[in-house]
Amino acid sequence: MIENLSARLAEGIDFFNREYFFEAHDAIEELWMDAREQTQRDLFHGLVNVATGFYHYRMGNRNGMQSQLQKGVEKLSAVPAIGFGVNVGKLLNEVQPYIQKDHAPSSFPEPLPRIEFDAEALALITKNL
Repeated sequence: MIENLSARLAEGIDFFNREYFFEAHDAIEELWMDAREQTQRDLFHGLVNVATGFYHYRMGNRNGMQSQLQKGVEKLSAVPAIGFGVNVGKLLNEVQPYIQKDHAPSSFPEPLPRIEFDAEALALITKNL
């Protein structure tokens, strides 16, 4: 089991939702490195990719953004719609416009997607592990 999972994930998601994508990447990457269970690894790896993608978006690197977001979508698609308190399904839907090759950068939705997270649901899950 990952030590302080709920608090650490909440911190990474808070960074992401405030658009501190570099910091979100670092915080969630630590969870990915600590995870042993495949669903957790896919969730954290996917979130790292999505954070990296939106970091590239803010830096004006469209190719890097789309590449990382696509990798994130692939990883997150292997996770339940609500995975470890994260609303993965909603995030996947909100990321879709950014990976469409035919969209002009000016047509990308703002504000950027946010991650919905229910720390209480995660606490219940981890309590039963």
